[in-house]
Amino acid sequence: MAPVVQIGPATIQSSILALIVALWLGTAIAEREGKRRGLSGDDAWNAVAIAGAVTLIAARLVYVLQNITVYANDWRGIFSLTPATLSLDYGALFGLAAALAYVQHRKIPLARFADAFAPGALIAIAIIACGQFLSGDAYGARSDLPWAVQLYGDPRQPVQLYDALAALIGFVIVWRAARRQWVDGSIALIAAAWYSAARVVIDAYRGDATLLPGGYGATQVVALGVLLVALLALARLETRKV
Repeated sequence: MAPVVQIGPATIQSSILALIVALWLGTAIAEREGKRRGLSGDDAWNAVAIAGAVTLIAARLVYVLQNITVYANDWRGIFSLTPATLSLDYGALFGLAAALAYVQHRKIPLARFADAFAPGALIAIAIIACGQFLSGDAYGARSDLPWAVQLYGDPRQPVQLYDALAALIGFVIVWRAARRQWVDGSIALIAAAWYSAARVVIDAYRGDATLLPGGYGATQVVALGVLLVALLALARLETRKV
């Protein structure tokens, strides 16, 4: 593992570096795809900037509210930011809502905009997963497989690399599919269906999963729901086309 990366005199956490690279490359791909679909390239960067800013602010506020007793006697600590003091899952929901509000305000065709973002989103996911592998986040369950990696004193499944590989394969599928004629929204749904299907399988090997009754991971159940909705929506779109 390499939780930190040395860049000249600066030291940066590998997960943060991966997130920065993922956002930049993913948005650059979305800009290119958006222009190819007749959209403004600036809208891709604006949407990501708004989503990123709102995500960080909301993630920090939610974390503070979740740990209000800790900050009650040290309010200055609220402004001390580290990745460990952010509720990113909740923050991302607010960030997504802000991006959708921007798209609506700008009267951008949402389905076409989502299609433009689909390939870049998969590349971003792959890079973030590699960052998690380097930092040891989102680790796998114990395993005796030959390719298991040592982490926290045990050999473990390299689920972060499985995640990255699935996202890269999805990128190739979506990139090739985007060169054909589809109803607006289909490319985004293909990307969502592929990645959610991959997570249904991959998350069975996570070591930090929240388990539900029956032994299924909470993220597996969510991914299965997304998969079914994406497939149904895709079938409806294609039926409408016919």
